[in-house]
Amino acid sequence: MRDVRHFQNCALPKSVEVIQGKGGFPLLHILNRYAECSLYLYGAHVVSFKPQDQTELLWLSPYSRFSKGTPIRGGIPICFPWFSKHRTMDYLPLHGFVRTEFWNIESAEDLTDGRTKIELSTESEEPLPDSWPYHFKLKIIITVGEKLEIALIIQNLENLPIICEDGFHTYFKVNNPHGCQVRGLDGIEYIDRTKGDIRERQNGLACFEDEIVHAFMHAPQRLELVDLVDNRRICIEQENMDSTVLWNPGKDVGAVNSEIFSAWDQFVCVESTNCLDCQLSIPPLGSHCSILRLSSISFDKEEKRR
Repeated sequence: MRDVRHFQNCALPKSVEVIQGKGGFPLLHILNRYAECSLYLYGAHVVSFKPQDQTELLWLSPYSRFSKGTPIRGGIPICFPWFSKHRTMDYLPLHGFVRTEFWNIESAEDLTDGRTKIELSTESEEPLPDSWPYHFKLKIIITVGEKLEIALIIQNLENLPIICEDGFHTYFKVNNPHGCQVRGLDGIEYIDRTKGDIRERQNGLACFEDEIVHAFMHAPQRLELVDLVDNRRICIEQENMDSTVLWNPGKDVGAVNSEIFSAWDQFVCVESTNCLDCQLSIPPLGSHCSILRLSSISFDKEEKRR
């Protein structure tokens, strides 16, 4: 891990500074006229996004360990090259291995319209012969404005196609999961991972009533997370991402998770992914770009009663 002082000598724009975050990890802090955002180079992990005159969108666990080799709990973890458990070797890390890698700063700039753009990268060193025998390069382009935009670019460096999964495992900060709804999934088939992967079809608004792990296949490109307690609507836009996972552990499962405990009711996850039926096949020397955009607005009491 490079010392924070190494990055402080980099050519960074006015809106970006590098500070020492938790665990001594380098943390990029972005502040422009639109929003405030923080991200760790460890895992290319966005942990905070607060648009101007609004409250925080993302949840970060107070129990996250911030130690090398352990993923950060909360924010927006990057999942690659598999999502959830490895399909045949479930002892491997959940959601792949890049979220415990330190990423490099490729560039950072203030755009002419006042937004800030940062590009990070990581790539394979020696392929892992059993779990992932391929060379690859990943780029993350994070643009901070009225919307938070994250683009994950997967570059296949092999002369053969690779099959993989990716995802943004977004934790949204809420006051009560039971007061949250997801609009846009009515009629969409989902795989219920808490019930042996049985397939069902969503009927009406999707809610967080108890433990939930619902993986929606061929999900729409635009969803809304409605928080009836905080009186706001979060717009989730997905581009080149064909599945969406809703997750909250509920009280009982959360209570035995050492990174969640009683904080299970402070967040819901709406995860933009390419997983299960919607896994990716990237052609030889080809690439794929998955994009997530987040924005938030308050709504009036009349809409709240709908």
